[in-house]
Amino acid sequence: MVSGVAKLETTPAGNDSGWEPLAASAQVREQQAAFTCATGLPLTLLPPSAHPGGPEVEAYCVRGCLGEPSGTLCRRTLRRAEARAVRGGGPIQYRCPSGLLKILVPVFVQGRHVANLLAGPFTLRALNRRGLAELMERLSGEGLGDRQPELETTWRHAPRVDAEKGRAVARLLDMFARYLQGLGREILAGRSPAERSPWLARIEAFLRENADRRVALREVAARVNLSPCHFCAVFKRQTGLTFTAYRNRLRLERAAELLREPGRRITEVAFEAGFDSIPYFNRAFRRRYGCSPTEYRRRVAGEIPVKPVEIPA
Repeated sequence: MVSGVAKLETTPAGNDSGWEPLAASAQVREQQAAFTCATGLPLTLLPPSAHPGGPEVEAYCVRGCLGEPSGTLCRRTLRRAEARAVRGGGPIQYRCPSGLLKILVPVFVQGRHVANLLAGPFTLRALNRRGLAELMERLSGEGLGDRQPELETTWRHAPRVDAEKGRAVARLLDMFARYLQGLGREILAGRSPAERSPWLARIEAFLRENADRRVALREVAARVNLSPCHFCAVFKRQTGLTFTAYRNRLRLERAAELLREPGRRITEVAFEAGFDSIPYFNRAFRRRYGCSPTEYRRRVAGEIPVKPVEIPA
């Protein structure tokens, strides 16, 4: 089901593995969100085990969906899968302690293993009584024999993926891994697309500081000592976007960050990000990320509602 990526040298990464700038990249976060909205599968960018902290970072579905010690088991399983993927130089599919499937893709930059893409969990079929009994028997040996309700809930809300969609997911992951490889090379070479000219950095900082109010183009142009007309020409040449489109992109990126905080209401997120119209915010967010703000929060933040579960015979 999973297509391969080019096999590279697997020199262990040190503390300067390059994971941090990738994880901090707005482009990477945007593509993660787009992947999740398009496929329905959570996608996490994790540091390699050689990185300080490794997969113990508080990432969705690395914490463990059944409560401790399932998080410990999940990280142990992930490390084994990572070792296999790095040895093979490409992606692998494996099962987590809950019996669900995940896809792990190692990301190499200039021969170094710098990160992992982790997609899932998902399932190919419903959990029947026989499968439930087998899973519970296995989990009992790990001190999780009392977690059947949690296991049933996890399976009930795990995305179902058929073979055709699975192949499409694998292709998207392969493309994303290759994109990260190229982005990582640019970062290591000091040519990160995320870097801005001092002129553009001043504008971006000003917009972020004033995200909660309307900022006129004339006001921003004055900050960099340009006429509005000249400002528009220079801005479009440097960014490829109009000022309005660029400002909306910053607002949507800020909204996506705020949506990861489960206590915030959608209206609060929209206003804090700089939108004064909820319908417009919803439309703009869907155009940018391919799903509604509510759906984005549910998928990316991994919120799983507890509902009654029916186990087929």
